Amino acid sequence: MKAEIVATGTELLLGQTLNTSAHYITGKLSSLGIEVDYHVTVGDNPERIEDALRTALQRSDLLVTTGGLGPTVDDLTKALVAKVFGLEMVLDQTSLEHIKAFFAKRRGPMPAGNEKQAYVPKRAAILPNPIGTAPGAIIEKDGKMAIILPGPPFEMQPMFENYVWPVLQEKVGSDAERMNVRVLKIFGMGESAIEEVLGDLMQKPNPSMALLAKRSEMHIRLVARSSAETQALKLLDKAEEDIRARLGHKVFGKDRETMVGIVGDALRQRDLTIATAESCTGGLLGGMLTQEPGSSAFYLGGVISYANSVKENLLGVEAKTLASLGAVSAEVAQAMAQGVQTRTGAKLALATTGIAGPDGGTQEKPVGLVYIGLATPEGVQTQKFQFYGERKSVRQLTVKAALDWVRRYLLKV
Repeated sequence: MKAEIVATGTELLLGQTLNTSAHYITGKLSSLGIEVDYHVTVGDNPERIEDALRTALQRSDLLVTTGGLGPTVDDLTKALVAKVFGLEMVLDQTSLEHIKAFFAKRRGPMPAGNEKQAYVPKRAAILPNPIGTAPGAIIEKDGKMAIILPGPPFEMQPMFENYVWPVLQEKVGSDAERMNVRVLKIFGMGESAIEEVLGDLMQKPNPSMALLAKRSEMHIRLVARSSAETQALKLLDKAEEDIRARLGHKVFGKDRETMVGIVGDALRQRDLTIATAESCTGGLLGGMLTQEPGSSAFYLGGVISYANSVKENLLGVEAKTLASLGAVSAEVAQAMAQGVQTRTGAKLALATTGIAGPDGGTQEKPVGLVYIGLATPEGVQTQKFQFYGERKSVRQLTVKAALDWVRRYLLKV
């Protein structure tokens, strides 16, 4: 089954509202084996919306619309879907009573415009909206299906889960081929380098493999097609095994796993604590470590030593080291890590110092130059990195590189 999602609303085109609904619906449909070939966004213009709906029904079996179900004159979706299906709009008394009750609970009269929301295409299956006033609808005619959903995600998602999902499951059937997805997460390799190593595997049709570039990591998306979930899992397991055999420790996690979550779990399991001393990352590393629930079990605290005076007074970095080598140096990163480890009593300590940009770089020390220090019970080591990109990317790459170093240290990689 081929599907198309048409989102209506000028606010989407202006960038005032992010269209998260298309992302959500696509994921749901894909898990059922329904291929979404098009995402279309249309402003609140009746001619353009009608054209988008007719085009969608010509090239797709399933049309899903979001938005345009409100009480105002620019909420046009239901009426236009009815028009392209050749159906008249009729008043649904149950929906009208729900809307009246909605306003009665708020101790206010129902505005006259809200009655419009109770009109639905004739013969449509009504989708209740317990959260808002806009009911949805499902239309089936001449081998085509249209699902009409409200725009706000907090209304759309419960409606989809409770009323649309069961209908689609039944329509697709239990023996239909479905898509099963697994995402492997990579740090320390770029897209072209990964493709060079995995080129022959990427040519295989099932599971298919795609590379997705993120700001500070790479993702490999595997999609296995099978009517039997057990068979799909076997295909995914084999593909993951082959990828890990070639990329080794560059694969740090999969699916919902995050770098900081993996590091936090490893620290807890080993009953280890960690502290941070940050210059160029300005607290981003400590913030990342504390975003996971239960981080108080392993994170003791940190020092944001942006100024050299703070590096000296709070971390014990020698003034002569700063004067002769500069704040962005291996020696300063080492002293920062050692200083925060000593002062907090943490088993491990991370330090970051670098030039995040866009200014401050020189020929000897360009923008993106970063030193990371790691203090452990065995001693202190430093690593030099040269990152590229704008300031935000450099800072995020620094944090990810620091956490990845801790991950590899704990796994003895």
